[in-house]
Amino acid sequence: MAPSGETFVRKNSEGYGSDSSISDNLEELELENTLLNEERIFVNKNLNMSKITCYGFDMDYTLCEYISPQFDELAFTLAKQWMVENLGYARSVLDIEYNQQFGVRGLWFDRRAGNLLKVDQFGKILDCCHGFRMMKSEEIKEIYPGKIQRKDDARVFVMNTLFNLAETFLIAALVDHFDQREDYEGTATGWVKDGKEFTFAQLFKDLRTAIDDIHLYSCLLKKNCLTNLPKYVKKDKRLPVMLERMRSSGRKTFLLTNSDWWYTRQIMNFLLGVQGGRDDSWLSYFDLVVVDACKPRFFSTGTPLQSVDTSSSTLVPLSSCPPGPAVYSGGDHATISTMLGAKGPDVMYAGDHLFADVIKCRKLCEWRTLLIVPELSHELQVSQKNSALLSHLSKLETLLADNPQLEELKVRLWEAVNELNQDFGGSGSLFRSGSRLSYFGSQVMIWADVYTGSVNNLAGYGMEHRFVRQPVKLPHESGMGSSRRISQDMADGEDEELDSIQEGEEEELLHEHVCVN
Repeated sequence: MAPSGETFVRKNSEGYGSDSSISDNLEELELENTLLNEERIFVNKNLNMSKITCYGFDMDYTLCEYISPQFDELAFTLAKQWMVENLGYARSVLDIEYNQQFGVRGLWFDRRAGNLLKVDQFGKILDCCHGFRMMKSEEIKEIYPGKIQRKDDARVFVMNTLFNLAETFLIAALVDHFDQREDYEGTATGWVKDGKEFTFAQLFKDLRTAIDDIHLYSCLLKKNCLTNLPKYVKKDKRLPVMLERMRSSGRKTFLLTNSDWWYTRQIMNFLLGVQGGRDDSWLSYFDLVVVDACKPRFFSTGTPLQSVDTSSSTLVPLSSCPPGPAVYSGGDHATISTMLGAKGPDVMYAGDHLFADVIKCRKLCEWRTLLIVPELSHELQVSQKNSALLSHLSKLETLLADNPQLEELKVRLWEAVNELNQDFGGSGSLFRSGSRLSYFGSQVMIWADVYTGSVNNLAGYGMEHRFVRQPVKLPHESGMGSSRRISQDMADGEDEELDSIQEGEEEELLHEHVCVN
């Protein structure tokens, strides 16, 4: 755990503090700078930790860090087996092998056209795959006028969570599988075999049924995970130290998870239990434990608050006072805040689900948010490796703004974007395509107060730390002259310029390129 002293940013640090206080502040800054990039917490909105009295934590992919690709491949294998054994899919589906390089979180699946889309915050399509084939610009325009697909819940399913990684790959693999079969004739909405239509929508519905079963009904994913926890769940020695430090400083901690008690107690005992001790010893790290939270509904209407009989894993009325430690099921954010004796802004909640843990929380209550992005370590490594390429990309965009008709610049710009995307993986970066933020990236910037790769990175910061974002300037405040023309001219023309490359000089490259290496 990195040492920490006085907070670096204080009210008296604006030129009015003593020399000694400024020296202390600089020491704190130096300590923060010693943190590895992957251990840092990144700031979207100012957050003064000294005002946080309660720390809340999600479990799955937050306190419990599942190991990738082992856990993803387990879900992928169980889902395809379920589809074969329960829905009658051909056994050839079992021959599909998992590719961890394909897919990132946050892609949209279009049920009507069978495509995986990476879009920006306005629905502008940045990349589009049909099966494993990257589609060319003209193909995209034929299906999506203006290369835009709005977030229509009836048509689009957003792969919001890391649990969705397995099905992101599997849906692409299944589309590719049926495209390759000679007994299936492709149509705009799916395939026809022996005169019977089989749509992309039906395929995805079947896949979702399989995923829901292994997660929620048969619980095959959880059961298999529990048989070999060291293979699928990472233990971090910083976790107990971090929680103990929070409690010893007078803060309260609580666990708030959608998982049920049966699964939660086994995962948390593995992470925080004492070997040879009681199975519920881990509960001492928390002032409150809530399972079956039903987020995002938890942040709006909520569900009835009940007690959990920890000996039988059954739910009982609050008035029954079951024996054993107090564990609750359901509830809502207002009730939990009251039980903790906290006001909204006093609470910081850490979770990995951008929509259910962060966006709905920020929209419907005053809790502060820490978004956990486990992919961040990989994103940082690739970004550091390609820092020169990122700088080159920025220069090309600036030059192109001044010289919009220079074809050579357009070619070089597309080559730079394509090279950068491929270094991140088959579907590019989680946060962007080239210089343009993805839908996921823009939502992170808008809604998460702070974000990091692991919840345990909190251990590297003092309890009084103040997170301060870099000042944000509007274009007219950046000091750029009008001659640079980095304005609406470039914003409007950028897509058309890249399209011309895809359709012209780079057509052969795109024709051969597929998402899976």
